[in-house]
Amino acid sequence: MKYHKLLLLAAGLLAASAMLGAAAPTPAMFKAQVTVADAGASSITERAGRACSELPAPAAFFTALAFPAGQAIRSGCGRRGTEPVVRMVIGRDGRIVLGADQHFERHFDDALDDPLDAWGVLLVSQRRERGRCRASDVEVLSPDRLYDLGPEHLLWLGVADEAQALAYMNSLRADPSTHSVREGLVFALYALRGAGAVSALIDLARHDPETGIRKDAIFWLGQRASAAAVQALGDVIASPEVLEVKKHAVFALSQLDGDRGTPLLLEIARRNPYPALRKEAIFWLGESGDPRALEFFEEVLLK
Repeated sequence: MKYHKLLLLAAGLLAASAMLGAAAPTPAMFKAQVTVADAGASSITERAGRACSELPAPAAFFTALAFPAGQAIRSGCGRRGTEPVVRMVIGRDGRIVLGADQHFERHFDDALDDPLDAWGVLLVSQRRERGRCRASDVEVLSPDRLYDLGPEHLLWLGVADEAQALAYMNSLRADPSTHSVREGLVFALYALRGAGAVSALIDLARHDPETGIRKDAIFWLGQRASAAAVQALGDVIASPEVLEVKKHAVFALSQLDGDRGTPLLLEIARRNPYPALRKEAIFWLGESGDPRALEFFEEVLLK
């Protein structure tokens, strides 16, 4: 497998600050000991797997790839969101750690003229154990910042399309992963463009062994105004899931754009056997301002 060493200079870092719009992210957004994988050598997933044995990297290192996002991802760093450089290192437990006194936030920007111009970057903390690499943490980065990884090594896997990025994320899910990996993948799958990412998010919402991960997946499904998301949330509410997770799904329905969750909320308010869920649905219907909710309240209160 061929690799090309990349020495990042200050000029390269400054050039990265202009990386917005249609231009795909490049490894110039990182200050680190960067190695760029040969784009023609194999699939994204295979490159990451083979790197473990072939890279002259230490026991802990980063991998990163650019992926097409459903919306532009922007970020703020520092107390006022104005610091241009984000500092990150790998902690002793393998988690991705922000620099001292730094605060990092992300948000989505739907102001792009063409949504196909939106990109995100998946940063993965890897640990080499007995000849194998295992992910220990995942973070989604916005391409509008520079990232100083200090002395850490980073393997740049390249620019992935929807299918390649989804296959790599699913490979991370398939490995016996830690809580922090699956937690990071929930947001990554929401950020990734395409119906395949929605299906993977639905699978996490239904089948992840941890209640907290299922609740996170349900929350992000609530931000997707798709028929598949509505169906998945309805399935969670109708399933033998614990009541706390069902209540989270009711909230997620209330967050769907375009009041797409209102018909199901009305159904829950009228017929669900759990009083706590009926109460939750009624509360969110009252917050919605939807005329159908008003009709429901008139129907109930004027009997």
